[in-house]
Amino acid sequence: GVQQLFLLCVSIARIVEILLFKMTALGVNESIVESVSDQQKNSVVKNSSSFVLGLSKNGFYAWVSIVLVLLISTIGYTSGLIHSWGIFLSWALLAESIAFLIDFIEYISRRKVLVHSDSNQKNPENLTSKNSEFTWQQVAEHNTPESAWIAVKGKVYDVTKFIDNHPGGRELLLLCCGRDATDLFLSYHPFTKKPSQILSKYYIGTMITYEHPVYPEDTGFYQELCEKVGQYFVAANIDHKSPMTAFIRMIPSYVIGFGGFYVAYLMKDVDISLRILGAILFGIGCQGIPLTGWMHDSSHASIGHSEWLWYTIGRFSLDWISGSSMVSWRNQHVIGHHVYTNVMGADPDLPVSKEGDVRRIVPEQLWTTMYRYQYLYMPVLYGLLGLKSRFQDSFEIFKNHLNGPIRVNPISVQDNIRQFASKSFWMFFRFVLPHVFFGKIPLSLHIALFFVSEFTTGYWLAFNFQVSHVTTVADFYYSDVDSRDSKAIHTSVQDEWAISQVKSTIDYAQDSAIATYLSGGLNYQTAHHLFPTVSQYHYPKITPIIMDVCKKRGIHYNALPNFKEAFMGHINHLHQMGLEGKAAELKLE
Repeated sequence: GVQQLFLLCVSIARIVEILLFKMTALGVNESIVESVSDQQKNSVVKNSSSFVLGLSKNGFYAWVSIVLVLLISTIGYTSGLIHSWGIFLSWALLAESIAFLIDFIEYISRRKVLVHSDSNQKNPENLTSKNSEFTWQQVAEHNTPESAWIAVKGKVYDVTKFIDNHPGGRELLLLCCGRDATDLFLSYHPFTKKPSQILSKYYIGTMITYEHPVYPEDTGFYQELCEKVGQYFVAANIDHKSPMTAFIRMIPSYVIGFGGFYVAYLMKDVDISLRILGAILFGIGCQGIPLTGWMHDSSHASIGHSEWLWYTIGRFSLDWISGSSMVSWRNQHVIGHHVYTNVMGADPDLPVSKEGDVRRIVPEQLWTTMYRYQYLYMPVLYGLLGLKSRFQDSFEIFKNHLNGPIRVNPISVQDNIRQFASKSFWMFFRFVLPHVFFGKIPLSLHIALFFVSEFTTGYWLAFNFQVSHVTTVADFYYSDVDSRDSKAIHTSVQDEWAISQVKSTIDYAQDSAIATYLSGGLNYQTAHHLFPTVSQYHYPKITPIIMDVCKKRGIHYNALPNFKEAFMGHINHLHQMGLEGKAAELKLE
């Protein structure tokens, strides 16, 4: 039986290798959309801002791999090599192994291509004319490792040959490809001019239409911020991405969290009140604090200088322990929210359409009677946030390649497979491991405690994020997406990007070390939005610098004294937006 299983695994590896060869020949990240007409493609772009009409090739090959995983585990189970309790675990390990194998084969293939390219093209020239003009739809078609374009300050660059040399790693650069990444580029390279010099070598033309709102160019505000904050780090001889503080601060959180897990789910003869407390502590210690802490930092590449470190911390804390998805989070948070903060029609954290959402956050949304009570029911529904994210990543991100108004670039075969692997491990960890191996509590109580943990995490995350932007103090903007097809720039935001970050964000409890630790530094939200690649542990030091520059330039800095006032600002905003007949205020030039 063991020999047969080994031979089957070898066969699977060979099949995956053949599939990978075919994917390379066909174009690994191409979509089946190639088979549809231009008219259909334009319709998709107009209606959903996505080029994916059906199952992509990557998704298809991922499903083939997953079916093979299920086949292997079934054979292992029927032959007695895998116990029933090990099915989810076997799915996770087999799927992760196949994804790792594809990673390895792709890496070897890329190295061969690079060596061949270097030996045959001393000074490769892009075949595209330097005077070319591109619409955002044309740029959007080049969002794969085989053809990667990026737009910065109205100029388009073909960075295909730079992907494997990008100091910030492949993943982050590929997320930015096929779109206007002006403000991502600037905010992720705040203390150096070298990236601009490198980028200029890949220039191929100009961008003449835009998918999302456009901010005015920096008038010197953000440049001054970058210079002064950069000078602080140089003078203090501080690495703004040093990971050591994160590791030290996460240890007590995980100790308390896993301790709570043991008390809630594994111990025998424990009072129900202690089990509930343990479930709450697990929701905070293993999910809430790590997710606003080092997971958040890893998604912004602000914890260390290694893509491997960002990848490991992010996937461990978000995918494997919490059962969600770093791919989904980065598309929503990094690509969407951090660029178009509080811009309805572009920020995935806001309602996507003017009607049909359970929340009324901005005045452009059509009012209905139920919104009168949203300040009462929304705080209750926030507990579902953690559960919602686990469904959203599977059914919206991976299936539809959309995150609200944000297009999701083609997801690799490996990341599709790893989505299945991490969900399988999460099921094993949260249900099979405690109930089968320990079995100290009835299944019904186990499920009840599970919801206690999940609602705790949901509230923790929702209130940490919502109070920082959805509040009476913050500004909101509006993207006129209905004019996308009739105007080159359908929406010009009245404030330049850095100023809009200050106006759409609030700080609170700046003098509280406890609030800073528990929120993952999100009580210094303005510093985080202006400098996402700076570790959260430096926010208390750089915030006074930011505030001084704001004061000098007459820009109001939103700061509240404590979390209570920040929380009430959020509730008051929900109440005000729930009032009938509030007039729309479009912030357009």
